[in-house]
Amino acid sequence: MQQIKQHWNDMAGVKQMFNLLIETYDQGAVFWIADLEKIVYKKASTEFDLPNITVGGKIIDGGIINEVITGKQVIEKHLEKDIYGKRMNIIAGPLWSDDESDIMGGWVLAQPKIHKVASSFRFFAPIVAETLPEGGILYLTDKEKYVGVQNSTKFNTDKIKIGMALQDGLPAMDCLKSNKHISRDVDEGVVAQANCYPLFDDEFNEVVGTLGLTLPRELQHNLKQMANRLGTGLTEISAAMQEAAASVSEISVSQDNLHKELKVVKEDSDEINKIIAFIKQVADETKMLGLNAAIEAARAGDSGRGFAVVAEEVRKLSNESKETVEKIKNLLVQIDKSTTNTLNQSDLTLSNTQQVAAATQEVNASIEEMTALAGELDGVASKL
Repeated sequence: MQQIKQHWNDMAGVKQMFNLLIETYDQGAVFWIADLEKIVYKKASTEFDLPNITVGGKIIDGGIINEVITGKQVIEKHLEKDIYGKRMNIIAGPLWSDDESDIMGGWVLAQPKIHKVASSFRFFAPIVAETLPEGGILYLTDKEKYVGVQNSTKFNTDKIKIGMALQDGLPAMDCLKSNKHISRDVDEGVVAQANCYPLFDDEFNEVVGTLGLTLPRELQHNLKQMANRLGTGLTEISAAMQEAAASVSEISVSQDNLHKELKVVKEDSDEINKIIAFIKQVADETKMLGLNAAIEAARAGDSGRGFAVVAEEVRKLSNESKETVEKIKNLLVQIDKSTTNTLNQSDLTLSNTQQVAAATQEVNASIEEMTALAGELDGVASKL
């Protein structure tokens, strides 16, 4: 296009060419023609227009038309929004006389300079918003205001609207100031996380806007609370089980000591039985000796009468000793029986106590695993 000179008298052909051209741009375009003083023709697409460019409007010193008339050549430029109110890429050139000796005016073709993400926002935003498990809100900003907002069915807000100015403290404004990704929790009626990403101009590597995504964190919040409650509950249960295990251990030790003492009692009872048997044997022999002494005293007549009295008392003492021994023996039999039963119960209790202690240890191990699982659940919730 730079090699072809457009002529003033061929304005009809120039108009036709550019009128067809502007309809081929997805984001639209504006075309206008000016003579040396004013704008004489303008054509804007449906998608893009510059309201401040009007037919009859005077050309501005230092403006695009003035620049191509003075420079006498086709130019391509990027214009910031402070000139025409919008960021644009323009191509412009002079209109020559038929003999190409004089410049009669100029033409300008302007296209909006829109970031690729911004140009495709209306296509991908609805899909992304509805695809997210809990829904989400996507928004697009330039440097001053929201230019695109996409709510989801599951999660939406009326706090963000197209055309709303950006305020200090908002994630989008902080993102513009820092030129970095911003992520933080926000209040959107529920616990939510706002993520905002800067959009850079590919040509000049400057931030021209932001893309934001706000996600509800209710599921994560609930999971985290559940994990915390589970962890707290398991910690309390673990402490109680440890106390119970300590008590069971003490009971086991006491039961073991009791078991040992009962064995000693049983052994002492057996020894007493042996002594009682010996005493009974002595009593029997004493009785026999008393009987023999009585017989000998009878043979001795009157001279043995005193000895007979002593022999009688010996036999009585022997009988009483034997009866006492029998009573003690019966009592020892009862004691032995009770000791044996207690010893058997002690064996059973000791066995049960040991089983409870083992079971308590297994429960403690399970609780430790569940506590670790609660920690992992909390970690998963934090990453959601």
